[in-house]
Amino acid sequence: MTKFSHPSRCLLILVIITLVFSMAGCTKTNFPKAEESVNGFFKSLSEADLKTAESYCASDSGNFTFADPQEEKLAKLIFSKTKHEIVSSVEAGETATAKVKVTNLDLQKIFEGILGKVMDEALNSAFEGEEISDEKMEENMMKYLEESISKPDAPVLTNELEITLNKDKAKKMWVIQDNDALVNNLTGNLNEMLSQ
Repeated sequence: MTKFSHPSRCLLILVIITLVFSMAGCTKTNFPKAEESVNGFFKSLSEADLKTAESYCASDSGNFTFADPQEEKLAKLIFSKTKHEIVSSVEAGETATAKVKVTNLDLQKIFEGILGKVMDEALNSAFEGEEISDEKMEENMMKYLEESISKPDAPVLTNELEITLNKDKAKKMWVIQDNDALVNNLTGNLNEMLSQ
C-alpha cells in the first residue's frame, strides 16, 4: 500500500494546483482589446448600423441622433463610404489611444460643387422672373447631394487621426471618447467648412 500512496499524493497535489490556476483564471475579467471597439465602431458605420456604432461611443455622446429621417438617410449614405485601418494602438490602464487611417467622402468638395449648381439654378430662375422657394432649393440640394455621394468616383480624403478610448466597466468594453477631429473626419470636413 505504501508504494501507491506516494503517487496518489502527487496526483492530488497536481489536481489542487490545476484547480487553483483555473479558479484564478475565472476571476480575471477578460476585457476585450481597444482595437475591437474601434473595428466594431467603423464596421457598424460602414454597414449604416448607427445604433450599434453609437454603442461603441461614450454614453453621453449622442452623435447619431437626427432631426428627421432625411438627415438620417443622408448620414447612412455618407458613412457607408467610410473605410478605416488601425495603424497602432496602446492601452495604458483605463485609457487607450488608437491611431487610425480613415478614408471618407470629401463632403467639403461635394458641397462646393452642389452649391454652385443650386446658385446657378437660383440665378437662372431670377433672370426668368421666377422665384424658387426655400423648400424647392432645399429639395434640389438634397437631390444633388444624394447623387454626388452615390457616384463611384465621389471625391474622398484620407486622414490619420488619434482616437481616445476609456474602459467602460458597465458595458465591459472600451468606449470611444467624442472629439472634434473624429466628428470632422467622419463628416468629411463638413464641420470645418461650416465653421468658416
